[in-house]
Amino acid sequence: MPRKNKQYTKEVLGVAVEEVKAGASLRKTAQKYGIPHTTLADYRKNIYSHNPHPNSALTPAEEEALLSFIFWMADHGFPITRSLVKVLAIGIIRESGRSNTTRVNLEKGPSDMWWSRFKARHPALTMRTADSLDRARVHGATPEAIEGFFSIYEALYIQHDLKNKPHLIFNCDETGFGDKPRSREKVLCQTGRKHIYQQQQTTRQHITVHCCVSAAGESIPPFIIFPGCLPSTAYRLDGPPNALYGIQQKGYMDGELFLKWLHHFIRYAPEERPIILIMDQHETHVSKEVIVLCRDNKIEILCLPAHTTHVLQPLDVAVFNPLKTAFSKMASRMGLVRGDIVVGKKQFSPLLKHVYPTAVTAENVKAGFRKAGIFPLSREAVDTTQVVRILPSAEGTDATPATSSPTPSSTPTTPPAIATPSSTPTTASATPSSASTTSASASAPLTGTNISATPSATPAPCPTCKWVTPKNYLVAAGIIPESLANVLMSPALEKQDKVRRRLPLPARVITSDEYFNLVAQKEAEEKENEDKKKKRKEDMAKKKEERRQAQEERRQVQQAKRQRKQAPPPAEQDGEHCAICRCLVPPGSADDTVDEWVQCELCQLWFHLQCAEVMEVPDTEWLCTKCCLHP
Repeated sequence: MPRKNKQYTKEVLGVAVEEVKAGASLRKTAQKYGIPHTTLADYRKNIYSHNPHPNSALTPAEEEALLSFIFWMADHGFPITRSLVKVLAIGIIRESGRSNTTRVNLEKGPSDMWWSRFKARHPALTMRTADSLDRARVHGATPEAIEGFFSIYEALYIQHDLKNKPHLIFNCDETGFGDKPRSREKVLCQTGRKHIYQQQQTTRQHITVHCCVSAAGESIPPFIIFPGCLPSTAYRLDGPPNALYGIQQKGYMDGELFLKWLHHFIRYAPEERPIILIMDQHETHVSKEVIVLCRDNKIEILCLPAHTTHVLQPLDVAVFNPLKTAFSKMASRMGLVRGDIVVGKKQFSPLLKHVYPTAVTAENVKAGFRKAGIFPLSREAVDTTQVVRILPSAEGTDATPATSSPTPSSTPTTPPAIATPSSTPTTASATPSSASTTSASASAPLTGTNISATPSATPAPCPTCKWVTPKNYLVAAGIIPESLANVLMSPALEKQDKVRRRLPLPARVITSDEYFNLVAQKEAEEKENEDKKKKRKEDMAKKKEERRQAQEERRQVQQAKRQRKQAPPPAEQDGEHCAICRCLVPPGSADDTVDEWVQCELCQLWFHLQCAEVMEVPDTEWLCTKCCLHP
C-alpha cells in the first residue's frame, strides 16, 4: 500500500502543539489541523528533538562551509554532484580528526539518508541537470561585454526614439537542421525493456534557415539555404510563403548569400526608418557591400558581443529551441505514417511550412526580446544565471565571495563575472544568511562593480625543498574556514606563458562612419596583401622556372659527358690512331689499359687525354692545339 504524504506544514504543527500545551483537546486539535493524534502527542512530549546528534557526520559550521563551496563551484561552471559531496564529507571528517569517533563509514561515505537530511536542512540547495557550455562563451559572456552592448544599444534606443516603436527593432540569425535531430518526447514500451529505438527520419545534410523577427512579434519570410543544389520538386510552392532560397556547397551562410538576404529583408521591412538590426558578428555578415547597402537604406546594424548570443539574442533565447523541437516532433510523427520516408531536401520545405507558424509565434518572439532585455529596454531582464564566473588566475585574487565587499586596505582587482550585492563577512565560515545570499547572487543585476578580497599572507616555502604551497583562494575570500583549505579547493590553474590570442569582439555598430572607414581600410590592406602575395607567387614561379631550366641544362651536359665516356674508342670504330702518338695506346701504358679519348670538334681527329694534356673529358666543345691556332 503506498505511503501517504503528510498534508500539514511545520508551522501548522507548531500551532497545534502550542494549543495542546495550552489545554486544548489532543484529538480535537489533531482533527482540526489534519494531524495524526499520535504525532501531535509525540511533539507535545518533545520526543522529536532537532538538536544535532553529538556524533553527527558534520558540524553546522562545516555544513555551511560545504554549502558555500557547492554554490561557488556551481557559479564558476564546475557543479558538484551528490556522490562528490559524500567524498568531500569524508575528507572533512578526516581533516577534523574525527575518524575514530564518527559513525560514518569512511570507505563508503555517508548514507543516502544523511544526504536527504542534509538537503532538507538546506532548502536553498537543489539538483539540476547541467547544460554544456562552450569555453568561449564562458570567457565571452562577461558583465563587461554585456554592459558594453547595452551602453551602445541604449544610445541608439534614445537617439531614434524607439520606446514605442518595437516594429523597428529586428534580430536575425541562422540555425541548422539535419544534424541528427532527436525528439525529447518519451515513448511507450513494455515493462522490463531496457532499450527502445526510433528510426531516424532525417538525413545528415545540413540545411540552414535564416530567420528574422521584430520586437513587435512580426517575422520576415525565412531564407532557406540548401547544400549543393536546389531540390527537384516544387519547393517554392510547398515551402513557407514568400520564403527566399539559396544554395551553398555545404549548406551554410556566406557573404554573397547574406547580401542576397539583405535585399530580401529591405523588401519586407517597414518603410519607416531608421531600423535597428541586431545580429552576431559572423565574418559573413560584415563586409563593405553590406555596410554601404544598409547606410543607403537607413538600417543601423548592431553586432552583439562575441559568444553572447545565448544571453542577448532573442532568437536564441526563445525561438530557435521551439522551432527545432517542433520540427523534430513532426519528422518523427511522419515516420509513423510512412515508414520509408526520409526528410531530406525534397521534404524540408513542406515540413518547415507546417511547423514555422507554430514555433515562430508573436508570443515567443516578444518573449525573446523581453528576456534579452532589448525591448522593453531593461538590463535587469538578462538571465545572469547563464553567465558563468571565470576561475581566479594563479596570480590574482579573483576568488571573491558573493557576499564580500572591498575593505579600505584592499586594492581593486579584476571584477568577477557577476556583480553581487555587497555585505562584509564577519567569520571565516559562511552563515545561513550568507549562504542564501550566495545562492541568490546568480539572479542579481549586472552592475559592473569591482569586488575584491583581502588576500592572505603568502605561505612560507618549505625549508627543505623550497616548495611554496599555493594558497587557497576560497580561504582568502572568506568562503571556507582555513581548517578546510586542504579539502575544499577550487580547480587549479597553472601559470602559463602569455601568448597572443584573438580577444572576443565587443558590441559595435558596423554601419557607423568610424567602422565603415575601418572596414574600407581593412579591405584595402587585404587587397594590397593579396597583390603582394600574388607578386611573390609570380616571382617564386619565375625563379622556379629559371632553376628548372638551369637544372635541365646541367642534366643535358652531364648526359653528353656520359655518352662520350661510354662511346667506344676510335680504334674499335674505324681503326684510327691518336693524332699525336699515332698509337692506339699512349707510350708507357700497358696494353690492357683503358684510356679515355677526346675528339676535336673541327678536325674530327681523336686524341688521348694524356697526349693532349687534358685532365678529363671536357663538358663543352673541345678544340685541339692546331685548330686553336689555325681555326
